[in-house]
Formats: sequence, C-alpha cells, structure tokens
Amino acid sequence: MKVNSFFKGIAKSVAVLALVAGVSLNAAEEGKDYVKLEKPIANAQNTVIKVFSYDCPFCYKYDKAVTKKVMEKLPEMKFVPYHLATKGVFGKYGSELLAVMIAKDEAAGTNLLDDNSKFKKAKFALYKAYHDKKERWGADASKPENVDAFLKTALDEVGISKADYEAALNGDRVKELLNLWGMDNNSDSYMVAKIQGVPAFVVDGKYLILTKSVKGIDQMANTIKELHEMK
Repeated sequence: MKVNSFFKGIAKSVAVLALVAGVSLNAAEEGKDYVKLEKPIANAQNTVIKVFSYDCPFCYKYDKAVTKKVMEKLPEMKFVPYHLATKGVFGKYGSELLAVMIAKDEAAGTNLLDDNSKFKKAKFALYKAYHDKKERWGADASKPENVDAFLKTALDEVGISKADYEAALNGDRVKELLNLWGMDNNSDSYMVAKIQGVPAFVVDGKYLILTKSVKGIDQMANTIKELHEMK
C-alpha cells in the first residue's frame, strides 16, 4: 500500500502513521503515548492484545498496513486478537465466527498473522465485504437468513461448511475465547474500546497505546517494547 493513500484513509480519525523506517523515539509518556488501565486484563503477560471489530474501518486499515509489520519487530511478544461483540450489527456472530477460526488455527499450529491462517482469511473476507463492497447482509441480525449470509461470506473463504462451523462452536477453546472477549458492555474488550475506540492495542494487559501519538511502525514497536520492559 502506498503511504499517501494510507494517510488519506486514516488521518481524520486516528494518528497519521508514516509507514517508513527509521523514526526516532523518545521515552513513552503516560497520558500522551499510553494510559495505564485501571483494570488490567488478566493473564496477558508478553502479549499485544488488539481489540477490533469487523465493521471498524481503521481496524481494517491497521490490519492491512500496520499490525503484522509491528509484530514482526516483536518476536518475544504474542499477538492476541479480541473481537468486539458489541460493535456492528453482526458483532456477536463475528465474535463466534472468529473464535472458531482461532481455535482451528491453534489446533493446526498456524500463526494468526500468517496468510494461511483461517482467522486471517475469515477476518479479511468480512473486512472486504463490509468496507470495500459495502455489503450489509440485510442489516438485520434478527433474521436467520441474514446471519447465514454474513457467516457464508467468511466460511466460503476458508472452505468450511456451516455444519462443521456449528459443530465447532461447541468446542471448549471457542467457549474459552468468547468468555475471554466478553459479549456485553461489561467485557474487558468493551471497557478498553470505550477509552479511545478501536483499534485498541494493549501491552501486557496493562498499557493502552494512544494511537493518536503513533508516528510510524518503528515507533509503535519501540513503544510496545518500552512498555513491556516497565516494572
């Protein structure tokens, strides 16, 4: 992706990300570069959690141009996605779908940022349908046929039948992920997202990066490293 085109799509709502190398970094400043969460996310040491939604345009832009490049600079950190069930007409179904894909990737030993990841394929299928093709799947999640159409967008991309998907929903790991993400306004993902919106990046479950202060991929990676080293 060209830098200029990325600027145009994201500059009005989040920090302009100069996708270039060699950006200098000063010490991260609380309140400017990050905030410390009042309620840390449990069991999140050595992780970069990304709270996101399929219907968030900036989540899509970050995933296209930023997330993988940042994580490649952080081999000691684990990328952990949290889908936000409370955002988007089909948010609940998006969480269930993506939890199934993560469980399948983990069982296969596939990195979630790898191009072969079912999670990544399903996520981008939803992103592209919603943001590029302006698909809304009937815009009414109370109708089963609309939910089926939403799910089919991703299931066709990863080559999984609806029957296999529904069977996988009962898996222990899927239930664990959905419980971890939460499905209501009391969830960790919602409490993090309401601070500055999504995407929201949390380091070690403690520190939320303020995306308005991010100036580039190197800076973001270095800020994460600095926060990770804080005691």
